[in-house]
Amino acid sequence: MKQLRMLLIDCRIELRKLVRDFHKTELCERLDVAMQTLAAATPVELDAKSPPPAASAREIKETSNQVALAWQMAARDLKFSDRPLYDAMSKKVLARIGSKTLVDQVDELRQLEDAVAGMQEQQAAAEQARLAREAERDAVLGALATAVPELDDGGDRIGVALARIGWLKAQAVKAAPSQARSTINEEESRVPSAEILAVIAAGARQFTNAQREWCVGEAMVLSGFQFTPMELIEQGDARIAKIIIESMRSR
Repeated sequence: MKQLRMLLIDCRIELRKLVRDFHKTELCERLDVAMQTLAAATPVELDAKSPPPAASAREIKETSNQVALAWQMAARDLKFSDRPLYDAMSKKVLARIGSKTLVDQVDELRQLEDAVAGMQEQQAAAEQARLAREAERDAVLGALATAVPELDDGGDRIGVALARIGWLKAQAVKAAPSQARSTINEEESRVPSAEILAVIAAGARQFTNAQREWCVGEAMVLSGFQFTPMELIEQGDARIAKIIIESMRSR
């Protein structure tokens, strides 16, 4: 009787795994009735002289695990079929184990899956950022190679790039005297040309003192005296140049 009842329990457990909503089927009800009938049946009397057969520790452990699994699956079914009863049972279980929360194995697996998905997204974002930095680096190295073709590419790309930057600095130092002469010529011209205004509007350089003095007065007139000289100076040379350029275009 006992072995037959345990066999029915095992069958019920396996069917719950394979059949969705098995607890709602007629076969599940028939299995429950059969197990209750076997549990209520009178056990076979043993010979008084012969001692009862001792169950091995392994059989006891397997039986306990099966019963625990059956209770667990029944409780999980209640979570969907009778939520108030499930909540009441959960409170009693939490009171017994002295815990404030009880995480179901399915929920725990889902939480782990969400955590893994989050880490995968972070890893993908980090990979995209790395590829973007490499693209920027390659763009800078390519621009240096175009600017300084005199130096051949070698095995150390960064070393060659630093050498090209040094070469550009050396060329800038050589060109400094000619730039100084250009600055002196601009100082002599109190009224900046359209080319100089475009460079200053782009923020590439500043007015000379004489040019700033003339341009502030010009910008006041062209803007309809919306700004005082101090307000124009506070806005910067680029803004002053833009006011003059925009007025020249609108004429």
